Amino acid sequence: MTFNPFKRKIRHISGVRPDDRPQEEREKDFLTEEIVSMAPVLNWPDYNAWKSRSSIIKMLSDIEVNSQGNVGSCAAQALSLLLAIKNYQEDGIFNKVSAKPIYANRRNKPSAGMYADDIGNIGVNLGSTFESLYPSPNDTDVNMSNLDDYITAYQSMAKVLRMKKYIWIQPSIDNFAQILSMNQPIVMTVIFGDGEWSSIPEIKNVVPKYGHMITALENSWFTYQSQKSIYVQDSHGKDRYIKGRHILTEEWFTKGRVICGIWFTDMNNLAVFNDQTGKIKYQWTKDLYVGCVGEDVNKLQLALATIKDDDGYLFPLATQSATNYFGGITRQAVKRFQKKYNIEPVLGYCGPKTRSQLNKIFI
Repeated sequence: MTFNPFKRKIRHISGVRPDDRPQEEREKDFLTEEIVSMAPVLNWPDYNAWKSRSSIIKMLSDIEVNSQGNVGSCAAQALSLLLAIKNYQEDGIFNKVSAKPIYANRRNKPSAGMYADDIGNIGVNLGSTFESLYPSPNDTDVNMSNLDDYITAYQSMAKVLRMKKYIWIQPSIDNFAQILSMNQPIVMTVIFGDGEWSSIPEIKNVVPKYGHMITALENSWFTYQSQKSIYVQDSHGKDRYIKGRHILTEEWFTKGRVICGIWFTDMNNLAVFNDQTGKIKYQWTKDLYVGCVGEDVNKLQLALATIKDDDGYLFPLATQSATNYFGGITRQAVKRFQKKYNIEPVLGYCGPKTRSQLNKIFI
């Protein structure tokens, strides 16, 4: 179940580059499916009813649209918009965030485009500062990649806008709507061919040869002409499409044109049901590691969900049940358990020493 956001070979990717990470790195990924076991039943309003809501009217009026110009910086633009939205949610005032420090810190510099995992890592580790302080020239890749005047004060300010953790979400419109319903925007990768990308993108019988990253706006799901759809914002300026935005229908998910999504959160905010979880009784007899599924993993997650360290609960229960899948989040929780009980080596592998400590506590 390890998630590879580019498992299919794509002939040409422009703004977003294929995931080149080795398998052992992808195993560390935090996956939505590891902590959210079942998508809730959502009420999908009609598009016209949705866009008439006062909260939506205000959001769409307040949130500004980026313009990437002639630079292959769509991924950096998408992340800068997400950071601005998260700040807007806290402060109630929308301030654009600069895409330049994001794009200039890409690991493939000086080549154009970015890797999706770079977006997650930069969002968590570096952040970015406000556009008013450090404008994005959006004229050439060279200028967008130059940080000679990015002074220490700007870097410190950027850290204020950093996110806590990033989580991958696999391409299902129901999965996306679930996260959007939690007031969370999503940066997402789409692929399309000539003549497909428009206000309401339409899939045609063409080769999908362009990769592009956009931002799905929070609380933006509805039905459009009887299709489940979401509202996404682009970085081609407000004078294109629907004032810089698109209606993206479910067809784009079912036909493999949505490749992946990333959202950001504080894991402690997902520990919704931990306080309601009582201590379990269970005995583990087998080693557990990334990729394992089943009852042993389920009980491991429930056990870790009752233990705290200085950073909070080891495993967050975002729903009333665990998911049975051992992925990057469970691996990190096991590492925290190992540190708490001085178990070496701290690798996130649930082997004999870790099992022994678990069994002492939970048998």
